Amino acid sequence: MGASPGFLRGRPRLRLRASAGRALFGQPVERRTARAVPSAYPGLEGRGARGGARGAANACAAAAGRIRCRGDRHAHLGVLARHGVRTPDRRRRGEGAARACARRDRPHAVSARGERDLAPRRGERHGHQARWRAQKEVTMEGKALPERFRQIAGPLPDPGTLAPEARRPYESIAPVREGFFDNDGVKIWYGVWGERGPWLAFAPSFQMVHSQMLKGVVPWLSQHFRVITTDGRGNGRSDRPVGQQAYDFGLYYRDFVGVLDAAGADRVALVGISAAAMTVLRLAAEQPARVTHLIACGGFAETLAADPQIADRVRTEAAGIRDDWPGYVDGFMSRLFNEPHSTKAYEDGVRYAWASDADTIGWAFRGWRGHDVREHARRVTCPTLVIHGDADLRVPWKKGEAIHELVPGSRMLTVEGGGHVQAVRDPVMFSSAVCDFVGAGPARRTWVRGMARPRRALFVSSPIGLGHVQRDLAIARELRKLQPDLQVDWFTVDPAAGYLEREGERVHPICGRLANESRHFEHVAGEHDLSAFFALRSMDEIMARNFMVFLELMRSEHFDIVVGDEAWDVDYHYHENPELKRQPFVFLTDFVGCLPMDADDERESFLCADRNADDIEHVERYPYLRDAALFVGNPDDVPDRPFGPELPGIREWTDRNFCYCGYALPFDPASLADTDRLRARHGYRRDERIAIASVGGTAVGGHLLRRIADAFPRMKRELPELRMILVAGPRLAVELPPHDGLEIRPYVHNLYEHLACCDLALVQGGLSTCMELVATRRPFLSFPLQRHFEQCIHVRQRLANYGADNAVDYRDATPALLADRALAAMHAPVRYRPVESDGAARAALRIARVLENRDWAR
Repeated sequence: MGASPGFLRGRPRLRLRASAGRALFGQPVERRTARAVPSAYPGLEGRGARGGARGAANACAAAAGRIRCRGDRHAHLGVLARHGVRTPDRRRRGEGAARACARRDRPHAVSARGERDLAPRRGERHGHQARWRAQKEVTMEGKALPERFRQIAGPLPDPGTLAPEARRPYESIAPVREGFFDNDGVKIWYGVWGERGPWLAFAPSFQMVHSQMLKGVVPWLSQHFRVITTDGRGNGRSDRPVGQQAYDFGLYYRDFVGVLDAAGADRVALVGISAAAMTVLRLAAEQPARVTHLIACGGFAETLAADPQIADRVRTEAAGIRDDWPGYVDGFMSRLFNEPHSTKAYEDGVRYAWASDADTIGWAFRGWRGHDVREHARRVTCPTLVIHGDADLRVPWKKGEAIHELVPGSRMLTVEGGGHVQAVRDPVMFSSAVCDFVGAGPARRTWVRGMARPRRALFVSSPIGLGHVQRDLAIARELRKLQPDLQVDWFTVDPAAGYLEREGERVHPICGRLANESRHFEHVAGEHDLSAFFALRSMDEIMARNFMVFLELMRSEHFDIVVGDEAWDVDYHYHENPELKRQPFVFLTDFVGCLPMDADDERESFLCADRNADDIEHVERYPYLRDAALFVGNPDDVPDRPFGPELPGIREWTDRNFCYCGYALPFDPASLADTDRLRARHGYRRDERIAIASVGGTAVGGHLLRRIADAFPRMKRELPELRMILVAGPRLAVELPPHDGLEIRPYVHNLYEHLACCDLALVQGGLSTCMELVATRRPFLSFPLQRHFEQCIHVRQRLANYGADNAVDYRDATPALLADRALAAMHAPVRYRPVESDGAARAALRIARVLENRDWAR
């Protein structure tokens, strides 16, 4: 959440996080120190000051969801959990009707037998949906839902259904195989991810979640293992049978064994998170020849409730499920993800639970109760790793220690300050621990003696468009002038990777394993509409996967420096895992601060401030992780706004934490000043008026190109010598009706040369293209993407500083208005302020100083 500027500056992050924990439920807490247990991975267990900070922040009291909202919207520490559950509507919910199969709203999947399930059981649907319509009138009223639902989770799908976008659990990978195991008429969905390597299976946990919860770990693990995930009966893509008789630990166990059989996993490593630890302990004991390794995370070995306090808690929890389902979901997820800045995990958790319903979860909950696998645990013979957070509010740390003491020869990794689900909140640590424990090392490896290593730099360049990579290449070329023996490798994907290859650069082969960020942005975009903040926020799966690939490269090869241009994945996960940094890291960006597009949107404002506060705390706690932070621009380009309520001002904070290097152009404007020569080189006649429409390197701008094409006939009538080129970019295919003088090009390499000699440019609102037009003094109109805070706020302020804010609101841009504005701009005088031409050289000089490491000698 955050704190006041003075608080952030004056206190270490340890104290800041501790205050967050104490404020969570409005009461003081005492820090419980976990018993020291030897770990299989001391480097992963010893998480330094951050671990202590998070532990102090989160060992708070168990009173989730019971405090009324105080009306405080500020995103400072403690506000998140003060927004509790309002008094629920106590009317009885609808009863009786059978539930339908959860697969009813998704395309037909392949069954375990390879057949397509073409006829879901329609007879089960009507009563289920009627019951939910009645219940929805009660639970979907704003007054009946917890405040956190509105402020963090946002709009939810119909309760009891799997959202269409969750048809596949993971965005960045497709299953090698998926199907259903039929257990006496109940279909259990499973997916196999990855084509080679040992088998690794995640047992389904308590039905409050489904397999999408593992999105931060499965996409990368599937590059090294054949991973099996499955949804437990009652949630996700599996059936939701009716009645207590359909929910019992024995059935859950048989479901999982049946999935392993259907997938063909003969020798398999098992992972059990939370309640699923009981499943994997039983299986390892009953089928020892089948199980190669066992990992229990946040787990327990019995649910007997012999202790009166535990029995009372069980009764209270069951009553909460029955009487206040939304409030129960809110309190459950708040305790599950109690680490600071867990708003995304909380939001996802609410959506996972919302895919089921109160009756189903009530049956599922009782099905886990009253079972004991401690004798099974004593019989486990395979290598076993127990992972448990000492600030776990759902399952006390001592439950994990009990498993460690029961399983002969087991190892224990205590996550100091960690909550219940490390696979969600600490995916890098979790994935590394699983891979190190289960996976075998490479068959062959080479170690290079220190003085035999060439000097190498790795540029991590954002692939969202082409602007980042073009300026990064300009910086790299200037850096080579200063360091002639420096080898440069590139870490990026298309379209940036394709551009670099055309320029003769080396994109590291490991980049073939990266997820594509541009594809994610295109997926979440609408008609010339892209909420950049929520696109970034929902990129957590891609960021975790790509950072793990980056980490592999850092461990297997030697680099003298890493330069990251808006490498949010590297920067974020370095700060979350500071022990992993191995060489100097220079961070570049052209904007600082996520800003809400609608000040009246409380959810966006709150979540933007939460993300900003997390970033601020990262830098305050670990200032040395960025050996240099370069702002690609000038001080006046930074908005003079606060990061959020009670947070520092963006300009003031940027002044203290960044070095301004000026804008980095990919060319020298003087070399493009001869427009006649450029026009002749690129085939434009002197008697033509050239207009170029470009929408950047992603596929988001298709609607704008079509609207410009609709405006072209009117422009052509007014200006017969007009020739217009629509540049679709490398990722967009556009088909339009033919017009005389209108042509479409799929991709133009180094488009800035064409823009430098055009008579008018019509572009999206991206910074790079607009600044290139300012530098070459070309008339242009820009059409910022709606709800894109960077284009609408940061870029427009910068362009205004150069006297070039020529933005047109896409919503107002009818073909007639667009044509009239374009013709007027073509004939208007250009009075832009000159753009500095030495930004790339200044940035390279700062990077070289980090590489040389001589500043301390002054």
